[in-house]
Amino acid sequence: MVTPQGDRQYIAALTGLRGVAAFLVFLYHYEVLHPGIRLDLAVPLIGKALQFPLGFGFVGVDFFFVLSGFLLSLPFARAALERQPLPPLKPYFRRRFLRVFPAYYAQLFIILAVGSWFTVWQSLGISEFLAHLVMFFNIGWEPVRPLVGIWWTLPVEMGFYLLLPLLAPFLNPRRWIPILLGGLLISVLYRAWAGAHFGTAGSAQAFLAASQLPGNLAEFLLGATAALVVQNAAVHERPRPAAWVLDLMFLLGLLLPAFWLWNVVLSAGADYWLGHWGMVVAPLVLGLPLSIAVLSLYWGSRIGTLLLANRPIYFLGLISYSLYLWHFVVMRQLQLMAGENYTDWPHWMTFPLATVSVVMVASLSYFLVERPFYRLKSYRQVKAR
Repeated sequence: MVTPQGDRQYIAALTGLRGVAAFLVFLYHYEVLHPGIRLDLAVPLIGKALQFPLGFGFVGVDFFFVLSGFLLSLPFARAALERQPLPPLKPYFRRRFLRVFPAYYAQLFIILAVGSWFTVWQSLGISEFLAHLVMFFNIGWEPVRPLVGIWWTLPVEMGFYLLLPLLAPFLNPRRWIPILLGGLLISVLYRAWAGAHFGTAGSAQAFLAASQLPGNLAEFLLGATAALVVQNAAVHERPRPAAWVLDLMFLLGLLLPAFWLWNVVLSAGADYWLGHWGMVVAPLVLGLPLSIAVLSLYWGSRIGTLLLANRPIYFLGLISYSLYLWHFVVMRQLQLMAGENYTDWPHWMTFPLATVSVVMVASLSYFLVERPFYRLKSYRQVKAR
């Protein structure tokens, strides 16, 4: 049994990991919008470590996919292992809708209402508006370009939300292994095809094509596998690994992806996004160690709890979805509002300004939009009882 305090700790650590994931994506796009920052040259000793998330912060999306696979699969895995009825789908889909759509709709309609003042605004036709309304963009042979580029991940997440109930009956060790192996194979084959088919169209199109649900299926399934592992251990009352083992799992789960990014992605350069073998196998190579890190956090890694369950990181985790939605838009607006001289400002001014602005807007989105819908969900649950 996990004590209530321990339960809060591992939940806080996983929430904190979401915050780190969102902040990594923010750092990556900060570097994209503010080129020229070279902490590796400007800061002695630790400069390379500081520069690393600016160049590879896109891996935060991989964190999100693994976490979604893990957290959403927990109740389904428990029910399948105990041979109980699976969780009802109506509350499951209602929770998914309330988790994703209110904050997204708020951002969408704010951008549409304010219009061309937003740098990401563009005129939408009827079919494009409907595609945005149901998140049906970046899908199909003639995808709709989303108003905000980072929205491409939302249909990928929604696709897994729809797929998980179909996979849930197989969440037991014997039946799950073929599903997992098949999903890993699908990811590799799909990415290889996307790289070969879209590589000539440029890195952006090749990346988006390869990153649709089939291409990232491995990360969701590896996260779901981690959920199956922890629930199987709980059902059979197996002891957790020793504390030092959990800490080692956490460190390796983060260091191995960093090693991969530094030695494979960096050396591949621009070719990586054009169908390089590293891009083809990336969901496997990144998803497996990240799943191990998530396992360690669930089981209470001391180092992971220390780093991720503290109040500042936990708060970032609470606002992580809104931070992810708004960070790129806010930074673009700052550039617009500051004018041409903004590009001449030093990074010690622009980075704190961007960080504070993004966190403030994300906090407003969380407290004014996201959290009220969480309370609505809780109210409905209480009323149903």
